[in-house]
Amino acid sequence: MIKILHIVGAMYPGGMENFIMNLYEKIDREKFQFDFVVHVQKENDYREQIKALGGNIYEVPRLTKDPVGSLLQLYKIVKKNKYDIVIRHTANALVALQLLVAKIAGAKTICHSHNETDPQVTIHKIGKICMKFATDKRLACSPKAGKWMFDNQEFQIIHNAINVDKFVYDEKKAEVIRREFNLEGKHVYGHIANFIESKNHMFLLDVYKEITDRDRDAVFFCLGEGDLRPQIEEKIRKLQLEDRVVLTGIRHDAQNFMSAMDVLIFPSFFEGLPLTLIEAQIASLPAVISDTITEDVVVTQGLVFMESIQKTPSYWAERAMEVLENSKLSERKCQRKSIQDAGYDMDTLSKWYQEYFEEVCK
Repeated sequence: MIKILHIVGAMYPGGMENFIMNLYEKIDREKFQFDFVVHVQKENDYREQIKALGGNIYEVPRLTKDPVGSLLQLYKIVKKNKYDIVIRHTANALVALQLLVAKIAGAKTICHSHNETDPQVTIHKIGKICMKFATDKRLACSPKAGKWMFDNQEFQIIHNAINVDKFVYDEKKAEVIRREFNLEGKHVYGHIANFIESKNHMFLLDVYKEITDRDRDAVFFCLGEGDLRPQIEEKIRKLQLEDRVVLTGIRHDAQNFMSAMDVLIFPSFFEGLPLTLIEAQIASLPAVISDTITEDVVVTQGLVFMESIQKTPSYWAERAMEVLENSKLSERKCQRKSIQDAGYDMDTLSKWYQEYFEEVCK
């Protein structure tokens, strides 16, 4: 059996984490074992699912808070359990130190770049010096994400694939959410992302406010959790949106919400290649997104509408309402072949990964 250790900040639902769990569910678990190192564990994260699939999860301190303790604990975990491969999923190259330690402990190392930029530019530049020596293999979700992390080093582009059948629009899934939140006759707008700066929630709430001024039947969802929740709650109170915006917290049924929503609004400052937008396209859910997101995310026809975040919340509100109105004219039918041809089908990718892991271990 090939033993693989994934290092992730946390394992609660989000684009990168969902991708790893999708892969874990599909891969041959008699041949490959996945374990996880995280820096924080929270309620409703993937711990129970990981254990049910046969994996282990370890918590070590954040590298920026306790570098010596973090690296020493990681070394002991890798050495004791004799991992064949250690994969670090990241947007910042500082974590190259973790891969270097894993390499010293005897594992093959892979860095998977999941973003095209990061706010902590200085430590990223420092980390890139170490990255050249710390990695045996390099993966990226897009060309820009690879260039951001690895400069001119060789890397492979691997799409963050999805279990397509799980996200296909389903009226029964939609009905589950409509009953839970009393959505009969409502226009449902939503956003699915953890509460971090790059997702631009403050602008999103301004857009929500503009829509409420125009549409008394509009309701809004924010699926996710994170450190910015207090600021988001305060802004909701300031805009007097308490009875219109629902903060669901972490949910493991995002696919049901995508069936229940009418429009997804996604005004991120920056992204890698957000898996949520691929999931939305599988669900035939139209999305208004920022033009800072790579055009590579658009893999279907007539579902994704890119707009500048330099435009006003009022403009975004009008655009979202226009998209909702137009969507009523079309059936929500999955453009499955386009999604598979673009490389986002997990059945195909899991087979590729199995061959890849075996090759890395040779």
